[in-house]
Amino acid sequence: MQPSLHSRLSTAALARVFLSLSPLLLGAPHAVVLAQDRSGNPARFSFVVVGDTQDDGTTGGGINDNLWPAMAYDMNALNPAFALFCGDLVSGSSSIDTTVTQWEEWKVATSPLTATRYMVPGNHDMYGGAQTYSRWTQTFPWLPTGNSPSGEKGMSYWFDVGSTRIISVTTDLHTGGTAPDQKWLDGALASAAGMDHVFVFSHRPIQFSSAESTGGSGGEFWQSLLSHDASGYFSGHWHRYQPDRIGGGGLASPPGPYEVLVGTGGGWQGFEPIRPYQQVPGFLLVDVDGLRVTASFYGDADKDGQYDDVLDSFVMRDSISEPRGLVAAYDFESGSADDVAPPPLGHGIDGAWRRQAEVALGLSGLFGLELDGKADHVEAGAIDDHVLSLNGDLTLGLFARYDSLATGVWDNPFLCYATSDYYNEDEETNYSYWLSLRADRYLLAHWEYGNGNNVNVTSTQPASVAEGESHHYAVTRDAVLGRVRFYVDGVQLGEPVFFHQLPTGGGRGMLYLGSDTPASQGSQVEFDGMLDDVRIYNRVLTPAEIDAIAVPLPQPGLLRIWSEGWESVTASDWTYVNGVDGWSSETSGTATGAWAGDGSWLAHRSGSYALQAAPSAGEAYSYTWKTLPVRYQAGRRYVFSVHYRRRGGTTGKNTVGIYLYKEGDSMGLASLGDGSLARSRRDEPGMPEEWHALHCAFTATDAEHGKAIIVQIHGDDTVVLDDLSLSLVERPTTAR
Repeated sequence: MQPSLHSRLSTAALARVFLSLSPLLLGAPHAVVLAQDRSGNPARFSFVVVGDTQDDGTTGGGINDNLWPAMAYDMNALNPAFALFCGDLVSGSSSIDTTVTQWEEWKVATSPLTATRYMVPGNHDMYGGAQTYSRWTQTFPWLPTGNSPSGEKGMSYWFDVGSTRIISVTTDLHTGGTAPDQKWLDGALASAAGMDHVFVFSHRPIQFSSAESTGGSGGEFWQSLLSHDASGYFSGHWHRYQPDRIGGGGLASPPGPYEVLVGTGGGWQGFEPIRPYQQVPGFLLVDVDGLRVTASFYGDADKDGQYDDVLDSFVMRDSISEPRGLVAAYDFESGSADDVAPPPLGHGIDGAWRRQAEVALGLSGLFGLELDGKADHVEAGAIDDHVLSLNGDLTLGLFARYDSLATGVWDNPFLCYATSDYYNEDEETNYSYWLSLRADRYLLAHWEYGNGNNVNVTSTQPASVAEGESHHYAVTRDAVLGRVRFYVDGVQLGEPVFFHQLPTGGGRGMLYLGSDTPASQGSQVEFDGMLDDVRIYNRVLTPAEIDAIAVPLPQPGLLRIWSEGWESVTASDWTYVNGVDGWSSETSGTATGAWAGDGSWLAHRSGSYALQAAPSAGEAYSYTWKTLPVRYQAGRRYVFSVHYRRRGGTTGKNTVGIYLYKEGDSMGLASLGDGSLARSRRDEPGMPEEWHALHCAFTATDAEHGKAIIVQIHGDDTVVLDDLSLSLVERPTTAR
């Protein structure tokens, strides 16, 4: 049971409690006592992992008192057998005495843990110089030293828990970052032969191949973990949560273990570019149940001050084969860029609209993704988007219609998975996959290994496609045979093409539809046309399966049953929206809703007038709504659409949304509640002063009257609405 809040003592209170106790008692280990099965092996057990518990610059000490000891109580609630700390326990100092004082504070702050604490030093712990080694063992006398290499007593060591070995390996010396003592590590790994699991933890990550001293996927360190079949590697140093199935690079190589970067114990998380879903405080729980190992990252999603919410969970290792199939799918049928791949492989890695990307009547089914080739794209990222970093078997499939093709080598991308921040040529930012159509109609597949080494595979003949035509494009990558096949409309295009290196890394990546990563946008031409029914598989589909997904879904018709365009509004109707034509508005701050006429800025899209939904100032919000004079038919599909644009202003910092409610339901702002029928929302960083369409598709479950709310929240600029409609989908789409 979670300890009550009143029992969660602060670091200061703990310091007073333990003031009279000796450092040895403060650090005295809790014995790792585990229940055993009939064979004498430990039954199911778990342990916690976190790195970088140092101060973030706000608490004025060596450890982050905002998180500790609070996080220790939440770890206890999970009953871990032991805890691993991946370095940078404290902020550190060039004065070894100051560093030791901070270590003593760390011992107090983490003392509520009922599990034994095992640590490895990080660079901040080593600032005190050559004396650090002896003072470390004096301060933490319970750490193993009997199997440590010379000069790294209590820093590099190993211990066994039944048939599981845990290895701590030092990657920081007082002189700076370093590769591990490889000879010692090889011995520790070799002597664990036959054990169920081997886990290694240290401070420096491997996936930062160009920034760190650990050697990347091709270095001795990672290759030794692969060759000895390690179950996982844990690291810190970078203050984020980032799992990465790094891979081995060569053909037919096993996917290998995860590296889980979990530097989320308290260090400063303001490094740009910030990804809020990665740069969060939290810790990892690793559950060992025989040969199956699962990892769950805990954070404070509900902002109640307790780190008891699972933000991500995945299988690190299992005795059974990994599931294969559809891992992501974007069909745009709901009017959004949501990931509709079913669980357990689908994780709901939803996309966000960028620039003028929007949905329109599609190529397969109701809607598709419309792009204009000028940095329009969809970006999909989430805390669990590492599941899309596929470095082995792969199939990509999609429908596309191009309106023009640019001539650059990297122009006209259908999709890619990668990133470009921090380091352009680094393993963590590598391309796991890419598919594009060149101006000469040849298809190009691309990925990277090592420090951004390119693998480019081009179809052996051009596709017989033309501007304005809809076609299905697919590519498969066979990791065992080193073979790529391209397909157009379900038929193999040319001959298979062979390669010699699989991708590695990519754990920092995100999925981009219709563009390259942001660093390359603008310097090359994005896709101009439409994409639809984008599918990503972690296996090689057969030719028959490719042929099956190349058949488009029927495109249903739309029967408009309600619309609002204000074409007949006269100048006398220029007034506040409240009470006008059945519309109501609620606002915050200085925001108001009003009718807007055809002034010099020409706000209306059609007719003479439009609805000025939310002029605002200073992060104000407004929502405008009207009861719709319709009854839904249960089981039928509907589409609500609105056209909108920004009026004036400079920031374009807006969020626009449609929220549909049933009659009698309580309505609320986007920040307070969701539509009881359906919703569709769009964030608009840098929204241009151009018209966009936002659609919301849903299936009615009953015949209740409907309400529609058009919401704009946290906007510095006015948003104008026009040409609203509710349509019945005349022919429901069928699942493929």
